[in-house]
Amino acid sequence: MSRLIEVWGDTVDSRHMTGAIALGIGIATPTFLLGRRIFESTVDDQTLAQSYALLVGLGACLVAAVISARLFKPKRVVTEVEATLEGRRAALDAIAAEGGEWTDPAELAPEVVDELRSLGLYDVLVEAHRDRQEEVTA
Repeated sequence: MSRLIEVWGDTVDSRHMTGAIALGIGIATPTFLLGRRIFESTVDDQTLAQSYALLVGLGACLVAAVISARLFKPKRVVTEVEATLEGRRAALDAIAAEGGEWTDPAELAPEVVDELRSLGLYDVLVEAHRDRQEEVTA
């Protein structure tokens, strides 16, 4: 049985997620309550005392987040694969298969063309556009 779950678009270990939540509650709640008790007894304005206690509690949340990040390392493995012309073309074909629009590269703004060239996609887009035009006219 897998312990991995998806939370906010990321994959996490459910036991580690539970541990991080417990750590957050275990650190932030007592810190907030202690801060509230201290500030209510030392500050005349109770609204201000409550605000200070909330700030201390938020600080404790940050501390808990740092501790959790150190204890529970990411589970994903990122591998880089050098992009090939065939892979780029396959990606454009997949976009077209999903109903994506082909833009005439001649109509693109110079900044976009520069960005596409830096990513190595401009020539692929020109070729794909030319092939698409040939399909339409054939």
